[in-house]
Amino acid sequence: MIRLSDREQSGTDSCWTISCNLRTFDQSTPCAMIRHLPNLITLLNLVSGGAALYMVLGNKPAPALAFLLASVVFDFLDGLVARILKATSEIGKQLDSLSDQVSFGLVPSAMIFMIMKMVIAPGDPDLIGDIPLIYKVMFFSVLFVPVFSAIRLARFNLQPSTEFFLGLPTPAFALFWTGIYYDYMYNQAIFGQSINAWFLWGVMILMAFMMIVPVPMLTLKFKDFEILPNFTRYLLILLSVVIIVFTGVSGLPLVILTYILLSLLKIVLT
Repeated sequence: MIRLSDREQSGTDSCWTISCNLRTFDQSTPCAMIRHLPNLITLLNLVSGGAALYMVLGNKPAPALAFLLASVVFDFLDGLVARILKATSEIGKQLDSLSDQVSFGLVPSAMIFMIMKMVIAPGDPDLIGDIPLIYKVMFFSVLFVPVFSAIRLARFNLQPSTEFFLGLPTPAFALFWTGIYYDYMYNQAIFGQSINAWFLWGVMILMAFMMIVPVPMLTLKFKDFEILPNFTRYLLILLSVVIIVFTGVSGLPLVILTYILLSLLKIVLT
């Protein structure tokens, strides 16, 4: 049973006085604890992101991968649960962006930094030796990643809900670098190929700019499950599964590149 005050019954927003029985739960008037469930999931994203950051800086790729993937799952679930419960809120929207900035802005920048250390100074993990100025500039430029992700997230908060995102979503950016980080930390190569600092730096700049360039990108929000309206989404899911099955975690960059390609094709063909 959910008891509402007269003010609440009139439709104004205030705290519920609740005795909640889930068997008679009405989504239009969720009880107070349930309506905060999406925010709790968002905070789990933040906690997982913080743990992933700690693991990356501690040079522990496997736990870092696990926590980053957990953040991606929580980031997907908080919006889904909010829509199901009809419990969207402005504070939830802001919490989501702040959590994403940690999980998908700071974490991938730390991953890039760790890879760059191994590429530029493999025998000097503490960077105490004499490093050429250009490499110091490269290290410093990693800070642009959280800057660009913050711009991307701020724009998202102002963007009306549509079939497309504008710019590469920060979770996609983070997944791209998670695959590269995991592969390089264990194999000192990407898909069996060694890389140099210039290649790494160029890819970082390109992908960072992809976040803020207003190119429409597909969302995975399904309004229904019909085949034709969602054909590109189903194709993306199918190709992603195939890539991961055959390549493992190292295939995450290929998944994101497939996502970008399908998004661009969707624009061209519609």
